[in-house]
Amino acid sequence: MSRASNELREEILYWCRESVRTGLNFNTQGNISIRLPEHEAIVITPSGIRYDVLTIDQMVVVGYDGVVIEGDLFPSTETDVHLAHYRRRPDVNAIVHTESPWANMFGAVGKTIDPVLLNMVLYAKGAVRIMPFEFSTNTDFGELSAALMGDDTNAVVWGNHGMISVGEDVAGAFKVAVAVEANAQVLHGALALGTPNILQLENIVIPEGARLP
Repeated sequence: MSRASNELREEILYWCRESVRTGLNFNTQGNISIRLPEHEAIVITPSGIRYDVLTIDQMVVVGYDGVVIEGDLFPSTETDVHLAHYRRRPDVNAIVHTESPWANMFGAVGKTIDPVLLNMVLYAKGAVRIMPFEFSTNTDFGELSAALMGDDTNAVVWGNHGMISVGEDVAGAFKVAVAVEANAQVLHGALALGTPNILQLENIVIPEGARLP
C-alpha cells in the first residue's frame, strides 16, 4: 500500500489543475506537495509533466532526507526547497508553488507586496517579501526562502521566478496563493491611483464566531 493515499493524490491533482485554470501556472510550471508526517515524507508532483495529463499514480513520495521512496518519475526540481520549508515550519502540511503573473511583477522589481485586501492579510498574514533572484533547485535556496518567509507569514516571492505559499492543508495553501495574486493586482492599480491603505493583521478585529471568506 502506498504511503500517500489516493485521496491525497487526487487533492493535489485537483489543485494543480485549478492553478492552471486560474492563471497561476502554465505548461509544466509550479508544483504542489503534502506532508506525510507518519512516514517522515512528502508526496509531490513529478518534474516535467503537464497537469492536464498528470495522473495520481505519477506523483512521487520523497523522504525527509530527499530520497525517493515511491514513484517512477523524477520529483519536482524544487523538492529540496519544499523540504526546507517543512523543516522550518512544523505547522505547515502543504506547499503550493506558482508562477503568478501579478506577484511576479513585484518580484521582478524587488518590491514587497503589502496587504491592501482583507483576504491577503487573513491568509498570508502580512506583507509578502521578495527574495533576490537565485536558481531554485537546491537546499541552500530553500533555506533562504524559508527564512525570508519566516514563521509568521505564509508566502514569499522568488525574484524573477514565482511564489511559494504554505498552509495547514493544500486548500489553505492555495487560498494564500490566490489571495496574494489578487492583492498584487489591486496593489499595482492602487499605487497608480494614489497612496493605498495598508492593512495590518494586528489591527483587524475579527468578530467572535465570524467565518473567514
